[in-house]
Formats: sequence, C-alpha cells, structure tokens
Amino acid sequence: MDTIKAELIRFETVKDLKGILGVEGPCVTLYMPVAEGTANQAAKASALEWRELIRQIEPKAAELGGHGRELLEPISDWEAVFPEGAPQGESLAVFRSPDLFRVAWLDERVPSQAVISPHFQVRPMLRELTGHKTFYILALSQKNVRLLHCTMRSSEEVPFPVGVKTSYGDYMNSPKPDHTLDNRASGGPDMGGGAVMFGTAADAVDKKDDLGHFYRHIDNGLNEALRGKTEPVVLAAVEYELPIYRSVTKFPHLAEEAVHGAPNSLKAGEMHARAIDAIRRCYDHKVDEALAEYNHKVGGGGTNRLKDVVTAAHDGRVLTLLVSDSLQTTGVFDEATHTVKGRETGTAEDEDLVNDAVVQTILHAGQIYVAPNNKMPHGSAVAAIYRF
Repeated sequence: MDTIKAELIRFETVKDLKGILGVEGPCVTLYMPVAEGTANQAAKASALEWRELIRQIEPKAAELGGHGRELLEPISDWEAVFPEGAPQGESLAVFRSPDLFRVAWLDERVPSQAVISPHFQVRPMLRELTGHKTFYILALSQKNVRLLHCTMRSSEEVPFPVGVKTSYGDYMNSPKPDHTLDNRASGGPDMGGGAVMFGTAADAVDKKDDLGHFYRHIDNGLNEALRGKTEPVVLAAVEYELPIYRSVTKFPHLAEEAVHGAPNSLKAGEMHARAIDAIRRCYDHKVDEALAEYNHKVGGGGTNRLKDVVTAAHDGRVLTLLVSDSLQTTGVFDEATHTVKGRETGTAEDEDLVNDAVVQTILHAGQIYVAPNNKMPHGSAVAAIYRF
C-alpha cells in the first residue's frame, strides 16, 4: 500500500460524499468531538481520546493482517491527524482506505466512533449534510434592512446592489414610479366642510401599503443580490411585518420559518441562533412531508423492511430514504448472491446495514432524511420510497 497523505476536505451536502463512497474497502472511519478547555488541556484530552478510539479497532484491523496495520499506522497519532491551526468545527472525522485518506471538520458534535467496514460510516454526518449548512438572514427593519450570509458558526453582512434603499425613510423620500402611489388615500379638502382627520384606520392602511412598496423594493434587491443562489433566506422581523413581506416577495427560496422579533433589539448572536433554529424547523417539516408521502405509498411503492430496503438501494430503486437517528443493525450484503444477512459474522465484511442503504442511496442519487426514531414507521430503522 502506497503512502497517502491526509487531505483536508469540507463536506457541504450529501452529494459531496460521493467522492469517498465509491472507493474499495476496507474502510476505516473515526469520529471524535474536539475536547474543550485551554489549548494544552484540549490537546492532551483529545490525544487520549483518539488513542482509545484506535485501540477499539485494532483487533479488527489485526484480522486484515498487513493491510490493517498499514491502514492504522498513519492515523494512530493524534498530532499527525489533527489539522494545523485552531479547530474549524465541533468534531473531527477521519476516513482511511487503501487509496484514500481524508480529514473533515463537522459543525456539530457527534459521539466518538471507530469503525472498520466495507464502506465509510457516514451516518453521523447525515443530519448536518441533509439540512442547510449555509443560509441567509434578511433582517427587516424600517431603519436599516440587512442581508447576512450565515454558516452554523458565523455570519457576514452582504451588501445590497447599488440603488437599493435599505431605510424606509430614505425610500419614502426618494422618487418613485407612479404606480407606487396608486390607490392611496389623499389628504385633500374635506368635501363636507369638516376638518381632515389624521391618525385614523385609513392612515394605518396607508402605512401598510407604503411598507409593502418598500419591501417590494427590498425584494427586488434581494433577488438581484442572490441571483443563482439556492440557499434559503430566513426572515427576521416584528410579527406584523412578516406577512407584509411574504405578500410581495418573488424570491423562490424564502424559508417557511422565521425569526420573530425586531432584529435591532436582539442581542449579539441571538438572531443567528434563532435563524439556525428556524432552519432546523424547516428541515423537520420536510421530514414530516416525506413521512406522509411514505405512508401514502407504503406497500407497492415503499417499505420499512430493512433487508428489502438494502436490496432496493443496491438496485438503485430508492428515491427517498428515511433513516432513524438512533437505530442500526449489523449485517452483511452479499454481492454475489444479492442477498442480505441481517446478523454479525465477526468479519471485516460486517457493517451497519442502515449505513449501507444510505451509501447506495447516495451513489444512486436518491434523497435522504434523518428522522427521530419515535417518528419512524413502527419504530423501524429505515423507510424507503421507491422510484419504481
């Protein structure tokens, strides 16, 4: 086995996993959350934890003889694996096969795990990769509308195109097309000779109409600024302004969930944290929709029987795969007989069959969702909707 240097890689979507899933095994996968504390404390704690992970898979690697030793040798030392510089995530994942050596940062903390199997164990990354790791926040404020590009760890303001007025006052005092003045109540002379009344319900309607025009102006700028982008945009605004913006927007990737509250009154980092919660709620809605579709098609169009799901995944028949966030079953898929053995054999051919279904679904361009086990049909580990 030739010496292969570690390559630092960043996974953004499930599609990015294809590059590591088609390799020939055996495959070593290790996950470890980065220890907390001072730099020295974290380094010592991480090194001890890493050594323990290596010990867990040494017996199985020994069964592979010289190949097993060669697989473990370059990843046994924590300092050799840990990328230079400060941690760029909450957990580190290492993928090692005879022809591949990748190291990746994960944004979320995942449990420590060490596995040797025919394919890389990618299930711990699924929730992170099947959701949105990047998104935008459109912070609506009559004083200063802002657009921010966000990851799970950071946010950065994005400028609007030249000419976009981000202040309601500036917009109202700027020249506007005639159509923005249509259907406006005018404060002319009272035909009955009485005094003109101000502060009436009509004034509130006018203000709502003016905000609608302002937010349509903002929306035009948003569409121009994010032309070609597909990441979702989370609105952040006070309650009554959210439906006004939604009524005028033409942006195709507006998130269903929003951050409720005046953006300028939220503490540092609070709007970002609430937006992440909104993105996660959007993901939960998609899971519920996929489960509803499964319930409609179960039978001829889908199943939750693990052996049938694994076989169908290898055949490229799985369109949508729902995966439990906690259950797994160890077994073997026999390529020669095209059958599933749902029990451990004690060999390097053993693997998490749910992970096997995941791998094959990704390789065949299927869609994957991770669901809480209490939502899975009959508490099963997987549920699949078939293409055919």
